[in-house]
Amino acid sequence: MFARYLAVIGFILGLCASIYSGVVQSGQTEINLVSPVPNLFVLDQNGNQVDFYRDLIKNKTVAINFIFTACTSSCPLSTAIFKQVQKKLGKQKVQLITISVDPANDTPERLLAFSKKFNAAPGWEFIAGERQVISGLLKNIGVYTTNRNDHSNVVIVGNDVNQQWTRLYGFPQADEIISALQNVSAKNKSKNK
Repeated sequence: MFARYLAVIGFILGLCASIYSGVVQSGQTEINLVSPVPNLFVLDQNGNQVDFYRDLIKNKTVAINFIFTACTSSCPLSTAIFKQVQKKLGKQKVQLITISVDPANDTPERLLAFSKKFNAAPGWEFIAGERQVISGLLKNIGVYTTNRNDHSNVVIVGNDVNQQWTRLYGFPQADEIISALQNVSAKNKSKNK
């Protein structure tokens, strides 16, 4: 009986996901993003202080999403999609960055617990920090909002070497994010020829 119940719930969730994915189309726009100022120090999920640009962005291809740990709607979904990206990328060198939009409540300890729910592997950093620092970072990236519940479900994909950045809107699926990562990497290769 319990297995049948789970099967019905699974079917309903799958049906909702397919309907939802058909209604909400993700979009993609190239953006002119100025790399964050060096010496902007934030904390990762392990409580380590990192220079956002030097340690996470410089000379890398990156994908960035935005969450807060108390969120029960879009944040777990966008984090699960990032987990799919990480799994599909395998050993490819891409830095995944999840930035909390709730610096008042999301401590490194909370981000670590949140990251463990999604089995985040090395190469995926969850970022927190002082309110003023995180607000400045979010403004620099163009995703700042005063209310954490109003944050957009956007993924920013970029390649620092060639300054190619793309913003993916809606709920981009793992394959869309990977395609965008490949595009910014390919643009880099074509520039170096």
